[in-house]
Amino acid sequence: MFNKLYEAGKEYIKKEYKFLIILLSLFLLTTIRLPYYIDMPGGLIDISERIEVDENSKLNGTLNFAYVSEMRATIPTYLIAKVNKDWDILKKEEVLYTFTEDEMSFIDKLSLKEAVSNAQYAAFQLSGEEFKIENEKIYVTNIFKEAKTNVKIKDQIIKVGDIEINKMEDIKKINNYAPGTKVKITVINNNKEYIREAELIEYEGKTIIGVSIKETFDIISNHEIRINYNKKESGPSGGMMTALTVYSYLTGEDLTKGKKVVGTGTIDVYGNVGEIGGVKHKLIGAVKNKADIFLVPNGENYEEAIKVKNEKNYDIKIIGVDTLEDAINELRKN
Repeated sequence: MFNKLYEAGKEYIKKEYKFLIILLSLFLLTTIRLPYYIDMPGGLIDISERIEVDENSKLNGTLNFAYVSEMRATIPTYLIAKVNKDWDILKKEEVLYTFTEDEMSFIDKLSLKEAVSNAQYAAFQLSGEEFKIENEKIYVTNIFKEAKTNVKIKDQIIKVGDIEINKMEDIKKINNYAPGTKVKITVINNNKEYIREAELIEYEGKTIIGVSIKETFDIISNHEIRINYNKKESGPSGGMMTALTVYSYLTGEDLTKGKKVVGTGTIDVYGNVGEIGGVKHKLIGAVKNKADIFLVPNGENYEEAIKVKNEKNYDIKIIGVDTLEDAINELRKN
């Protein structure tokens, strides 16, 4: 029986070897990953549908943020990107820097959490509504080359020496130590507690561990807030539009005036809007989805958006902003 199957297999391969070679070649062409990423125009996410504040979360128009579609390059997609002006080819190190894909994924998802925390804080501050913050957590997102520590990316810092780290302000207390001091650092990583070590270093006149950190926290108020991002979404660039949506729902002011408003930009707790990447792709996505207004951080982001608009002769109003308050005032005018 085995011999018959073996002979039949050999006969099939002899007859169909050309087809099998083509099939194998196509498989390899479409699955071998190159050391490049490709950025291209993405779509829109209607944040006003993702966020609910109490039970009256409705607008006549929509508040959206635009996103960039990104994929790991294969041979066919790389060749397409070479001839498509709206697709950008990026080297792997330009996307991941010195991070692994797993670390970059963690940082991007943490950036989204931080953006949501900051957006709510800024919106509550501007609306005048009472709130407090709880469950503050400080995470390590980068290790400086000069650092003398075994702290790892993803670590949640809970203690440095004898300093309890409960909020961002506590990190500044490390300056009480002299550079060169060796300290124990208590962290949580993957739900387990570890003791790390560090020899503190000096940077711009301050004593530091030599790491970058991000903070997340929960907003506690009399309002019931539900923010529904899915697991695939990440990054900080939806911060401004999240803040606008929360503000609009908290105050009952419909900032859309029935229009499709799209925007991009980070936000901090003080309401400052920060620059982001991928403006060209986000603007193209906004236009394809028939947006009326495109909000973008002032500076290089705004200049790039205006350049793309003029080159492609787009009929869309582009507004540059520096703060959440700027964005609110501009939408009131428009």
